[in-house]
Amino acid sequence: MELDKGLRSGKLGEQCEAVVLFPKLFQKYPFPILINSAFLKLADIFRLGNNFLRLCVLKVTQQSEKHLEKILNVDEFVKRVFSVIHSNDPVARAITLRMLGSLASIIPERKNAHHSIRQSLDSHDNVEVEAAIFAAASFSAQSKDFAAGICNKVSEMIQGLDTPVELKLKLIPMLQHMHHEASLASSSRELLQHLVNSYPSTPMVIVSLHTFTQLAASSLIDIPKQLQLLLQYLKDDPRKAVKRLAISDLKLLAKKAPHLWIRENTQTLCECALTSPYNSLKLGMLAVLSTLSGTITQKYPKPGLRLCYLIPK
Repeated sequence: MELDKGLRSGKLGEQCEAVVLFPKLFQKYPFPILINSAFLKLADIFRLGNNFLRLCVLKVTQQSEKHLEKILNVDEFVKRVFSVIHSNDPVARAITLRMLGSLASIIPERKNAHHSIRQSLDSHDNVEVEAAIFAAASFSAQSKDFAAGICNKVSEMIQGLDTPVELKLKLIPMLQHMHHEASLASSSRELLQHLVNSYPSTPMVIVSLHTFTQLAASSLIDIPKQLQLLLQYLKDDPRKAVKRLAISDLKLLAKKAPHLWIRENTQTLCECALTSPYNSLKLGMLAVLSTLSGTITQKYPKPGLRLCYLIPK
């Protein structure tokens, strides 16, 4: 009753206060009928309110992600939210795109949402484009068809000469979701390899390498190649930030697929640890070796290797 009163209030502050209390309501009463009714009311607030209220509804939706599957009238809920995508205000469209991205788990194959995201990637408004990238990444993770359809568009934008570097850095992580088909994963890997070779700046290398790792971790068959690439950068790249990223990703792959590490991989990692002048990086490499040693699948190349030499004094 108090929340209803707040939502119907003519004062913006009282409406916002009522909206942000919904996550607590969902935790206390996690019943589908109540959650369905509440989200339909939030959708009306989103449709009729101003951008600040829409932002509040977006935050509530993101905080209540685990309750989205309890919405019974999904079509009606999405219809009310989606109506804002036709607004002349690019900020309103941007918030709507982020809202759609947050709902991707329950509407992965919604074609009108797919179409709007593709259109918004061509917008001249940076806020709308960034929101479209968020939504595209969310839908790519959930929908094989959307990922296949958007891959070429994203590749063109990343390679486009008129695309700012800052925007490229936001587009690249989307490629980690292109693992639904072998051909899709292969073309994404080729593009990432091209980016690593063509753009040697530290931010570009770090983002591309990490996306490379995430893609390999999802497809599994590319993990051996990715291990070689990360170890190559760990060994040869002089930049500490790149080495730190390589170690972090190696640890991720050590947890994900320790059985795919071969003798040469662990040998190279040990050599890098012994020759590194940075104690913090040595500790990171020790953590990777420790992760591997905790599995029964990994045998180290030199059982007698005195790893105690790596511990900083």
